[in-house]
Amino acid sequence: MGQLALGFRSLLIKGVIFFVMAGLLAWALGGTLFPQPTIVNLPGSGDYYWQVATGGDVNGLQWSLMKGDQEIKTGRWQSVVGPVIVDGVSWIATGNAGQWSFLEVTGSTVDEIASPPSAVVDSLFASQK
Repeated sequence: MGQLALGFRSLLIKGVIFFVMAGLLAWALGGTLFPQPTIVNLPGSGDYYWQVATGGDVNGLQWSLMKGDQEIKTGRWQSVVGPVIVDGVSWIATGNAGQWSFLEVTGSTVDEIASPPSAVVDSLFASQK
């Protein structure tokens, strides 16, 4: 073998040893070399709740509106409010750059409503009064 081939073989062996040792260290510390996203379920209203994921292969912060185990709507919003139930209908609001979108959640469908009833807006933003 030439000197170049011996150098590459040595580098390959050192690389394998490094990844095996790094994997063992991560396992011993309770983690992994390739972490999964951290997922948190937040309280909701009725059958609906928020699920937040970050880290792993998720870039930034991802919000999902869930009904049981079913994902209804997913996005990358700066802010979310709700869900609240007004007159038997679930409502949420999503905000980006100070602009709020109001969404009516019916079953597994989400419809954007340009002008929701004032009772919905009052319920969603009750803590700001």
